[in-house]
Amino acid sequence: MSDLYRLVYASKNLLQGSEAEMSAAVRQILDASQRNNRAVGVTGALMFNTGAFAQVLEGPRRGVEATFERIQRDPRHGDVTVLQCGPTESRSFATWSMAFVGQSARGQARFSSLAAESGFDLSRLDGDQVFAMLHGLVMEEEGLPAAEAAAPAKPARDASGLDVVQVRAAIAQLRPEAAPPAGAPAKPVAGREPAATGRSVAPQDAAEAALCVLKAALASERQRTSALRAEIDNLQVALAAAEGRLDGLGAERDLWAGRARLLAEAMVREAEAVRPAGAREDDSPGAAAGILAA
Repeated sequence: MSDLYRLVYASKNLLQGSEAEMSAAVRQILDASQRNNRAVGVTGALMFNTGAFAQVLEGPRRGVEATFERIQRDPRHGDVTVLQCGPTESRSFATWSMAFVGQSARGQARFSSLAAESGFDLSRLDGDQVFAMLHGLVMEEEGLPAAEAAAPAKPARDASGLDVVQVRAAIAQLRPEAAPPAGAPAKPVAGREPAATGRSVAPQDAAEAALCVLKAALASERQRTSALRAEIDNLQVALAAAEGRLDGLGAERDLWAGRARLLAEAMVREAEAVRPAGAREDDSPGAAAGILAA
């Protein structure tokens, strides 16, 4: 049974600073990746531009999962989206603990073209195309002939970015009744092509692939949930600030209204003080009655 897995993902590049600072941060990421990946037998390739990262991880399932969990916790990555995950027959980046590609103008143009085709939506990037791009760039930058990347066809993705067909098939593989009887060929997962070698996938391989798909789907949904919670928190803070401003405006309005009343009363008193005494007597009720009698 092959324990070799491949995971392709993309994420938003949250690095900030000058070009030199970003280059230094990427070099730090590469150094840490190469050191950690060698310890768990993971190989792959990394590419980035000012907007996104794209990476392929290959190796033992546990090593790939541990590496991917660490990437999801890295604050330099945002909206981490799994594009492809499953068992593979062989490594395509066997000699690179983490190759760094795409620094050339041609490589950046390829990445930008893929991003434009997806509408700059990471969840709509095609995992096979990202894998083929990274593999081709590694071969090109190493001066080796580019080999054809044999990746299995995948069903169309749901608009949410979650491969619903693959997840449902994976869940079915985990059910006891889904296991084939002894000696019977394993039932293929819906939407997947048979392996190029012609041998059927063992039930345990299918179950492990299903678990990998489910974990990747849950990780993607967890990332989206965290982003929504952060947005809700920001809206609540903005609402509280707006309410505070309204309360302040109301208090200021009441203050100026009180000052206006005091000013009006003072003006009335001053007007009374400057009026002649005879005018005030003429305004008395007795004077008014005498005028009427006359």
